[in-house]
Amino acid sequence: MNLNQPIRINKSRLAALGLLFGVLAVVYFACLAPLLGLAREYGENIEELQFRLTRLSKIAAEKEGLVKRLEVIRAEGEQDDSFLARSTAALASAELQTQIKGAVSEAGGELTSTQVIPEHIEENFTRVAVKVRMNGGTNVLRQVLHNFESAKPSLFIENLNIRPIRVPRNPMAKGPQTLPDKLSVDFDVVGYMRTQ
Repeated sequence: MNLNQPIRINKSRLAALGLLFGVLAVVYFACLAPLLGLAREYGENIEELQFRLTRLSKIAAEKEGLVKRLEVIRAEGEQDDSFLARSTAALASAELQTQIKGAVSEAGGELTSTQVIPEHIEENFTRVAVKVRMNGGTNVLRQVLHNFESAKPSLFIENLNIRPIRVPRNPMAKGPQTLPDKLSVDFDVVGYMRTQ
């Protein structure tokens, strides 16, 4: 019996097994490993998309309630009398000038002039303003300002400038003279209308 023969068989078997494992390793790393990595990546993407789907389904389930709430808010906003209810800024300015004229004459003041300030958009509203110049006493001014500040639609006073009107003293009059309560007043009356 030759002792060298079994060793050769073992060596060739080992070589065949080594070659088989090498081929399997090449096949695994060339084909199976990328496929397994791709499957893992797809699995993670599927989990993330399922999470998003669950979250979006919850949001979609709340849609009907939110739409109803939005309609209620819009209806309340349309009934809100805090804004100038005109379709154009020119009409709103004309209405504002009429309201100014009425407030000044009702208070007993003298309306010197009104001038429309060009409108501009502020966020979702159109700012409509009129520059006013009037004469009157302290009580007249107080009443006019109160009228604007408490009016509906809401009006705001800006750039208030008050100057006394100088009346010359009468040198012929005897005794102390009281100066009349006369003021020249400039201010802007500002209102807002919804941008459509």
